Amino acid sequence: MDFVNPIDILKSSLNRLRLKLDTNRSKSRAACTHAGAQSVTFSFTNKCPYTVWPGTLTAAGRPQLSSTGFTLATGASFSLSALQHGLARTQCSTSGKFVCATADCASGVIECNGAGAIPPASLAEFTLRGDGGKDFYDISLVDGFNIPISITPQGGSGCQSTSCAANVNAVCDPSLAVRGADGNVIACKSACAAFNQPQYCCTGAYSTPETCPPTQYSMTFKQKCPQAYSYAYDDRSSTFTCPVAIDPCTHGGAQSVTFSFTNKCPYTVWPGTLTAAGRPQLSSTGFTLATGASFSLSAPATWSGRFWARTQCSTSGKFVCATADCASGVIQCNGAGAIPPASLAEFTLRGDGGKDFYDISLVDGFNIPISITPQGGGSGCQSTSCAANVNAVCDPSLAVRGADGTVIACKSACVAFNQPQYCCTGPNNTPETCPPTQYSMTFKQQCPQAYSYAYDDKSSTFTCPSGGNYLITFCP
Repeated sequence: MDFVNPIDILKSSLNRLRLKLDTNRSKSRAACTHAGAQSVTFSFTNKCPYTVWPGTLTAAGRPQLSSTGFTLATGASFSLSALQHGLARTQCSTSGKFVCATADCASGVIECNGAGAIPPASLAEFTLRGDGGKDFYDISLVDGFNIPISITPQGGSGCQSTSCAANVNAVCDPSLAVRGADGNVIACKSACAAFNQPQYCCTGAYSTPETCPPTQYSMTFKQKCPQAYSYAYDDRSSTFTCPVAIDPCTHGGAQSVTFSFTNKCPYTVWPGTLTAAGRPQLSSTGFTLATGASFSLSAPATWSGRFWARTQCSTSGKFVCATADCASGVIQCNGAGAIPPASLAEFTLRGDGGKDFYDISLVDGFNIPISITPQGGGSGCQSTSCAANVNAVCDPSLAVRGADGTVIACKSACVAFNQPQYCCTGPNNTPETCPPTQYSMTFKQQCPQAYSYAYDDKSSTFTCPSGGNYLITFCP
């Protein structure tokens, strides 16, 4: 039997997505004759009925954003320039060491400082100016779900919003559930995070879309949040793209994409961000987002990365979250990704054909609902969402439970079982040999637009002409 480290699984699945989206990026750059940085503004709004603590994580090799974690009270908003991954931490303790119940980046403070969310966490992921010069974005539940989230492009042409608006925690399989101190489900692990098996993590013999189909767990995520990634290969319906508004080959000066985060969850979340490897992190890699609050980050126009939301974070002493923690010990994730399960919003900006690609992913599991809404960018830009509470239907074998016994996140089958047939690795490393499974199909049923497993590309990847901005909403 093929066993692999679930953290390595998540890294490889994210890299696989980035490679797919970034194929022509160097060609696009070579064609340009104008130098200069371009940035994007990300605005965060918290519509949840509780405070959340968004976290941000820039891809490896790039500096983090100016803020990697912040507090977003209900109804509040916040903006940042450039972003790769966004998440919202929830139920954070602000006395002593900062710790969150879900999507914690383990930094011990509000700033995540380059650390990603510890799954489960709903993620908003972005790659700016990726393949073809487009922005790519998605909401991902590949690391599980903690709160609903959405992304709305602002500006640009044909840019679609994406969302995971459902409370997946309400349907989280008990085996995937993460429960808070009161026993309520506060996040839902992905099957990969819960079981650490290749068939759920799309690793080993299940490392291809053909060998790693959706499972019952990812299908639950997909049913609740159709626009979000529900597992590693849930690309087709969960990645969104948006064109970059200003052509860098004809316009001098800086250009950026703004990612706005809004928390509509009835609790605080702590979003986290992660930029793709080899690039500096955004100005903030983790922040607090109270219920109803918003926050924005700017990202380079060619940025690639992901967002998620940590939940039930402790802010006294070391910062730790119950779902989607990035294990940084502080609010800033500082370059660390979410520990599955976590709902992810993933982006590749200005990718193939100059378009933005985005998706919501449950490949790493689910912790909260999340959505992506393009703002601007022209026509044809579609929103994507995983609005359902996948935690409510989470298979018991995938469930992450809080202190109170309730399901707070839902692992992907890959994370939970670490088997090739779920992780799309080894003999299952193609779409043909890694079909959806009962677990990913559950994710897909709940969130049809999200990636429910590694090869769920057709209904989960969205594109938008480059130039727009994006709104990531938790609990849309």
